[in-house]
Amino acid sequence: MKLKRCCVALLFASTYAIGSEQSLTIYTEEFPPYNFLEKGVVVGVNADIVAMACKMANLTCTFALYPWKRALTLSLKDDHSGLVSTSRLPSREQQFQWVGPLISSPGCFYKLTERDDIQINNNEELANYTVALHKGDAYEEVLKQWGFKEHINYIPFSEKFAEIKAFTEGKLDLFIASANSLKFHIQNYRLRPEQVVPAYYIDDPRLGGNYLALNKRVPQTLVTQLQSAIDEIYSKGLDLPIKERYLETITQISEQELSLEARCTHQ
Repeated sequence: MKLKRCCVALLFASTYAIGSEQSLTIYTEEFPPYNFLEKGVVVGVNADIVAMACKMANLTCTFALYPWKRALTLSLKDDHSGLVSTSRLPSREQQFQWVGPLISSPGCFYKLTERDDIQINNNEELANYTVALHKGDAYEEVLKQWGFKEHINYIPFSEKFAEIKAFTEGKLDLFIASANSLKFHIQNYRLRPEQVVPAYYIDDPRLGGNYLALNKRVPQTLVTQLQSAIDEIYSKGLDLPIKERYLETITQISEQELSLEARCTHQ
């Protein structure tokens, strides 16, 4: 799987549920394993689940891949659209209608294994280090709520995964990813999994997980149909083959049993 990095918006269509006059454009970004481009088709654990839900709901859904900021803007303007995979934040709650939850994993700060000097037990200690992240993502909003300042405590990057390049060059102490997405963050920068370890777990109630965010003008009947389809997918275990295709593990561990390593690396 090769990550695409571009500044120009790309549109690739994959249409599901032929035979219905009802249609939606599902905007998304290149962010494996949740959604990404493979052989000209938008796939991924969340893209595939949404595609299945569209088919079950007798909707024609066309997936369109853009840089995140552009995808967000289009989904707010297009009356017949949605956005996936979207973190359900308080600031976004009234902007969309929500279908889900979809697949996500806890956000974590990661450091180089050799950096024994980095020890973090709370938010105050985290502020002693420089953090890299993708501009406009959910974690930037959380860090601002924690009182962190742009270009002081954290450095935002406009290009997806560009923060990892700065991290590997030693310009930053930490970057943010999750157990599901970690290997896709580092694989293009000649980092092996054993060279990176979790340093701190992001525990914040504002992070509501990934969803399909539908434009406010999408008819409620379609929202209900899609939510019912998602519920049926989970209740019948139809999501399990999709998870096995894209995720390192689909095993669920109880919250009380999770160590830092389990939360952030599935170990």
